[in-house]
Amino acid sequence: MVHIVGAGPGAEDLITVRGLRLLKQADIVIYAGSLVNPGLLKETKQGAVIYDSAKMTLEQVMEVIEQAWKEQKEVVRLHTGDPCLYGAIREQMDAMDKLGITYDICPGVSSFCGTAAALQMEYTLPGISQSVIITRMAGRTPVPERESIRQFASHQATMVIFLSTGMLKELSKELMAGGYSPDTPAAIVYKATWPEEKTVRTTVAELAEAAEREHITKTALIVVGNTVAQNGYDRSKLYDPGFTTEFRMAESSHSGKIVSAVPEIAASGKLYVVGMGPGSLDGMTKEAFKAIGDCQVIAGYTVYADLVKPYFPDKEYLTTPMTKEEARCRMAFECCMEGKDTAMICSGDSGVYGMAGLILELSAQYPGVEIKMIPGVTAACAGAAGLGAPLTHDFAVVSLSDRLTPIEMIWERIEKAAQADFVICLYNPRSKGRPDYLKQACERIMKYRSPETVCGVASCIGRDGEEMKVISLKELADYPADMFTTVFIGKTSTVKIGKWMVTPRGYLQKKEK
Repeated sequence: MVHIVGAGPGAEDLITVRGLRLLKQADIVIYAGSLVNPGLLKETKQGAVIYDSAKMTLEQVMEVIEQAWKEQKEVVRLHTGDPCLYGAIREQMDAMDKLGITYDICPGVSSFCGTAAALQMEYTLPGISQSVIITRMAGRTPVPERESIRQFASHQATMVIFLSTGMLKELSKELMAGGYSPDTPAAIVYKATWPEEKTVRTTVAELAEAAEREHITKTALIVVGNTVAQNGYDRSKLYDPGFTTEFRMAESSHSGKIVSAVPEIAASGKLYVVGMGPGSLDGMTKEAFKAIGDCQVIAGYTVYADLVKPYFPDKEYLTTPMTKEEARCRMAFECCMEGKDTAMICSGDSGVYGMAGLILELSAQYPGVEIKMIPGVTAACAGAAGLGAPLTHDFAVVSLSDRLTPIEMIWERIEKAAQADFVICLYNPRSKGRPDYLKQACERIMKYRSPETVCGVASCIGRDGEEMKVISLKELADYPADMFTTVFIGKTSTVKIGKWMVTPRGYLQKKEK
């Protein structure tokens, strides 16, 4: 196993407990040269082999890792700060993926956190700035134009600028061109948390002069913004006696005394009905991720809750098994009535075989609860993308689950969609209680379509074990689908192009005419 470990900003005791444990156990340590405190190397076990990656290329690093992997040795790749910030770890992980080498990441305290500690400052002051931009000047490594210092400066947020100490004159010009006034507070922090740490407070206009005066040429972070001054801010609502939180009621002053101000009716929480996508974090929209993160409670089917728990481990969870949907929705409403913002999570999109309809049907019984629908990528769209382009023409979506719909009605819909030459997308194609429904559906469709009709199956979309296959309608009839499989049955014009399932929209035919 390879452990990518953040060593922290510099001080030996700012590596995490987990990181130190991994370091002590490692057979081989590849550390980031002068950026990592060499004192940490004293923690390695006797006989551990140590490499300085400052003198190595990526290929040389990977040679060491690959050999260690073959010899079943534990490797720690020790990066400064947190490896996920300017750590160049993606290319290492991609190389390990190609070689089939397993790895994990142990986060570390970033130098931008060490810098704030050195300055004894809070980056996010109410009324001054509630955002922190972490960036760098363009140098030998370019940055996208949309992420230039000048573009970011227009936000007037707090900025922490890495890897730019050698370009301070240019940095000052870009900051001022972007909107910072010359006298905006700024600070230079050299080797934050190291024994030789040095802090210099200055202004945007005088960054270069201040660094020259203090003989700082590298290994420093630049902090820019009105937060550097640490004054003129508003009091935080978090500890304001006049502010109600989940844990205490607001207080108000009366005749010189503090009295409890308990409202007659507590404010209701908001209910977000969230489509979380097909299963992976990559398939979830930013809006959905933010909505879930903003809520105190996450409600959902047990399987779906387990998918998001790694990303939101500290939330309160309300789960029920399949067939307990009404109870789950009522539990979510009751949490909102207690003043808690709650996310009802649904696989794919909440309005496609999800909880959106039931939530709205029950909503009249819970007056005052504001409801917001957050769309998601449904399995039909995600599966189609994996298979190619099966849904570029008219299509019908049918669930083969007869728990809420009579099976006679399902078969009628299947046959009419087949007769009308729709592409047909099937949800819930097979379960233990319905082992032959997919086969029956295929037999009914073959009344109107050839057994060689191009079909596709998408299993475990966006999750471990994902599989995409293009097969014939005849083969589909005996395919071992399950509740995590989405089925696509082509229309008469659907074709297989290479590995893809494609339903032509007709553009080429129109052009030929």
